[in-house]
Amino acid sequence: MQITEKNGRKQIWLQTEKELRAYVHPLRQRILQLLALAPAGMTAKQLADRLGIAPSSAGHHLAALEKIGLVRLARTELIHGLTAKYYEAAPADICLRDTEPAAAEMKNALMQDVVNGIYARMMRAARELEEQGKTPGPGDGDTMTGVLHLTRAEAAELHETLLAFFAAHDRPREGTVPYEYAVVAYAAGEMQ
Repeated sequence: MQITEKNGRKQIWLQTEKELRAYVHPLRQRILQLLALAPAGMTAKQLADRLGIAPSSAGHHLAALEKIGLVRLARTELIHGLTAKYYEAAPADICLRDTEPAAAEMKNALMQDVVNGIYARMMRAARELEEQGKTPGPGDGDTMTGVLHLTRAEAAELHETLLAFFAAHDRPREGTVPYEYAVVAYAAGEMQ
């Protein structure tokens, strides 16, 4: 694992199959998503209740995520004489570009799961709006596809612009709501 920094955010480069396994576990993915949506942080007990698992299991998964830098202790509170630890998602990006060849299949499965999960949650949110009698609008989520014709320099500029935008908006502020996203782009070349 290599850790770098860009735009004020930690970049965690997962390269080995062992590192990917620590990240790819379905419960850990769900924990990361719940923490990202909980600006006040969550305790292992709160996560366990949301996930239907034992608090010790949630604590085990939090420790594994903390070890790779994706979760951090936000604060502690004394509640009924016990110290509650509140965890939050760390401001970090997972980078998978340089994974070992042995981990390629796991990386591909992870990426499919991430994109499919985000799409499924977006569709569920749209259904919930419709059940409330509301018509989903552009601010409620969108899926766009297409082809852009870019030079390598323009593609790099787009990449940097997106990274800077994400870094500038990765923490809650007054009047904001969380938006989950997935961006997939690649140099398609000439398709036959």
